[in-house]
Amino acid sequence: MMMLKIGDKIKDTEDGDCYFVGEVVKLNTFGGVEYYRVTQVIWDGIDHKDDDYIGQIISPCWWYIQLF
Repeated sequence: MMMLKIGDKIKDTEDGDCYFVGEVVKLNTFGGVEYYRVTQVIWDGIDHKDDDYIGQIISPCWWYIQLF
């Protein structure tokens, strides 16, 4: 089991070439990510530097979370 901390850099992955990168801002009761601040959006392998998600605090929205 992955042990996450506030401030860890993570990948919220939809598939191999589509994911969000962010910093954990809140953990849930079970030690998983409840919220993170999006710092990068990669979609179809392309870095979308002007994406509206960048800077937002969101809940994980894709299939799995990994340390980045």
